[in-house]
Amino acid sequence: MENLNIRPEDVPASFLLCFHPSCPRRTDCLRHVAGEAADRVRDHGACVFPSALTADGQCRFFRPVRTIRSAWGFRPLFDRVRHEDYALLRMQVMLLFGSRSRFFRYNRGDYRLTPEQQEQVLDIFRRQGYDTAEFRFEYYEDVIDFVGER
Repeated sequence: MENLNIRPEDVPASFLLCFHPSCPRRTDCLRHVAGEAADRVRDHGACVFPSALTADGQCRFFRPVRTIRSAWGFRPLFDRVRHEDYALLRMQVMLLFGSRSRFFRYNRGDYRLTPEQQEQVLDIFRRQGYDTAEFRFEYYEDVIDFVGER
């Protein structure tokens, strides 16, 4: 397990928490570690019940504690493209996120791109013929991997 200091405000409100005191994987599970942090300030929320733990010590809700390198800000990417490709590439990146508003939220940093999403964005530029080896997003930050949970 990584040694992370999870603050209560880091834990997304919808993230499933675990409070099972005798789970053999509790120190390595983000749900349990996040539960300990959130327990200091929350009085209710969604949680994993002890019955999720099987006789062999496994839990289908187990989530390893780890950090990821998140990114946001598209300006440096679009600064590297030819003028005639700009509108098409921008539209394709917007479509990747499903809407213009989500595109702008990822651009501003309201939402952070996972490493997988970063690759999906760069793939759009590659398909248009760009070598993305030197392409960088505007900002990067190592964050706790609560991906898929908002």
